[in-house]
Amino acid sequence: MLENYSPEIRKALAAHKIAAGDRISVERDGKRYEGLLMPKSAGDPNVIVLKLDSGYNAGVSFAGAKIEKIKGKDEKAKKAILGKYKPDTGKPTIVLLHTGGTIASKVDYRTGAAYPAFTPEELFFAVPELQEIANFSTRVIFQMYSEDMEPEHWIVLAEKIAQEIQEANPDGVIITHGTDTMAYTAAALSLMLQHLPIPVLLVGAQRSSDRGSSDAAMNLRCAAQFIAQTDSAGVALCMHGSMDDEYCFVLPGLHVKKMHTSRRDAFRSIDVLPYAKVHLDGEIEMLRSDYPKKDKAKKLHVVNRFDKRVAIVKIRPGINAKELEAYEQLGYRGLVLEGTGLGNAPVTVLDQHTAHHKELLTVLERMTKRGIIVAMTSQCAYGTVNMNVYSPGRDLLKAGVIPLAMTSEAAFIKLGWALGHTKDSEEAKKILLENVAGEFTERVDPRAFLY
Repeated sequence: MLENYSPEIRKALAAHKIAAGDRISVERDGKRYEGLLMPKSAGDPNVIVLKLDSGYNAGVSFAGAKIEKIKGKDEKAKKAILGKYKPDTGKPTIVLLHTGGTIASKVDYRTGAAYPAFTPEELFFAVPELQEIANFSTRVIFQMYSEDMEPEHWIVLAEKIAQEIQEANPDGVIITHGTDTMAYTAAALSLMLQHLPIPVLLVGAQRSSDRGSSDAAMNLRCAAQFIAQTDSAGVALCMHGSMDDEYCFVLPGLHVKKMHTSRRDAFRSIDVLPYAKVHLDGEIEMLRSDYPKKDKAKKLHVVNRFDKRVAIVKIRPGINAKELEAYEQLGYRGLVLEGTGLGNAPVTVLDQHTAHHKELLTVLERMTKRGIIVAMTSQCAYGTVNMNVYSPGRDLLKAGVIPLAMTSEAAFIKLGWALGHTKDSEEAKKILLENVAGEFTERVDPRAFLY
């Protein structure tokens, strides 16, 4: 299991009779690191990977380092590292489905880039604490970065989740997923998996699993604790709630947005509170009582439909009506407009520079009359759409634009899902406006802003 270390490191380990999973100390440049020796599947062969007592992995360059084996055995952790895992019938069962992303990635130390490398088993055994919480079974569904995910992958994923629920009868499902498009997948699964009897949690990481600052282990531990200890069901995300390793939030799948490119606490629920706060020590603080409840007697209904002929268009100064016409010519069936503020767009003519604004309104009206569904959200992260406040919004309403009180990610998913049911645009419009899985924000919770 140490074959990916350099010959020099393997020779030094052999001289001290050190094997994978042994507790060792590594001294270098006056600093001492202590932890369990981890196997590695890739990366710099001259870097020793230790699992520290904090649960994080640390890479220490071997050059000029002194290695020592520490007496005393960490048998539990060692067995987990070596893969000698035995299920405990007294614990709940969680299925871990792997789709890829940073949470299942390592760093290529030559380029600094992260790449998919871990199997779900490797990921599980890299977090020995998980075996204290639940029994795990793992499956590879995809091995991809989330930006490469297509709507067809959501359909397959929904089918695989349903299959696992039917065949394995687990207490919960964890999906490892890249963070960039995780909000889209969460929204899609929330609509495709109706009457879920158990929780399905998407878990990602902003830092790859072999970085010392990785959030992967804590996010997984918190997700497992939430599944094991609560009566929750439905689709949600579990990610860091702060920059420190204090707690994770469990966020509703239809009201979530990635708010930062790289912070570990990048995800926030929008206009509603998170379902729960899960502390690292396992304590769970429920923040809401209106969450879907676990009930294994429920019969899961899979509605995995999606029409890809939808797009999101960001309204901005200088937008040209011909941009919208391009979607019309390409045969798109629906558009989600990310309007300014409460759901506005430049449709008012004031002078020679704004004369083209009337063309935007004309094109939108023509599209809606032809059966192309045009919906309006706001490019503001928080707050609902209200197109009755200003005259541009009222003009857009008269042109047939439909306001949607949800995030643009959820609106995009809901529109494609609704159009996937029928070729009739009026019927699709009815489905779009039906509150199927709590996707509409009926009341903005003022406490939710930057919570």
